[in-house]
Amino acid sequence: MLYFDKYAGPGEKTVVILHGLFGSAKNFASLAEGLSDLATVYAYDARNHGRSEHRATHSLEDITDDLENFLSAEAIEHPILLGHSMGGLTAMNFARRHSRGARALVILDIAPRSYAPGHENEIAALSIDVSAALNRQEIDAAMSRYLSDPVVRQFLQMNLMRTEAGVFRWMNNVAAIASSPGRTVFPEYNPPLSPVPVLAIRGLLSDYVRDRDVELMRAAFPALEMHDFADAGHWLHYTHRSEVTGLVRGFLQGLSKHLH
Repeated sequence: MLYFDKYAGPGEKTVVILHGLFGSAKNFASLAEGLSDLATVYAYDARNHGRSEHRATHSLEDITDDLENFLSAEAIEHPILLGHSMGGLTAMNFARRHSRGARALVILDIAPRSYAPGHENEIAALSIDVSAALNRQEIDAAMSRYLSDPVVRQFLQMNLMRTEAGVFRWMNNVAAIASSPGRTVFPEYNPPLSPVPVLAIRGLLSDYVRDRDVELMRAAFPALEMHDFADAGHWLHYTHRSEVTGLVRGFLQGLSKHLH
């Protein structure tokens, strides 16, 4: 089962938010609230993340299957899929499977291609035994051995929870994620992937979407609207929340009312 939050809004548009690796639905709570006057918004925790169930595998095909099952279970047709990083790969893989299945896509700092699994430092930080930690400062100090950027550490610490006994633990199933290199393997395809409107936003301090990737995206999505944030890195929805919300709002307002 996938745990999700629903933000009720007007019925003519439905947005489904797909978080990135080591993220969760709550990372997008303020963005979802900022869109809920324009659309009904769903945000769910992917398998092995947040409050959703832990599974043994975590390939891109697995999590795209999960998206399809979620849409079916909630009777959502022609959603606007908004995905960051892993979530963006999921949204684009859905478009590969169903060219006109989504009404539109919003893709945050990722391109329709395969990536090296990477994230070794994040995985190491999230593998720290935090059960004996007295406070978050102690955990942050331990994480700093692997991650020098405090913004990244703060983002990852959103995966911390306390048990009823007050003991810290990580919500992620890091072992399954680490053992699933297929999480970043994007299947081969013949462009275009989909003719639907696509808003893509990249951070120029991130190397996830390079200039040649923009050309790849233009071939994949003929109706592409591309925006660059010069001072943003990969977690731009976290560091540039209001700017991202503004762009997405404008994109939603510009969508025609008929379904594709």
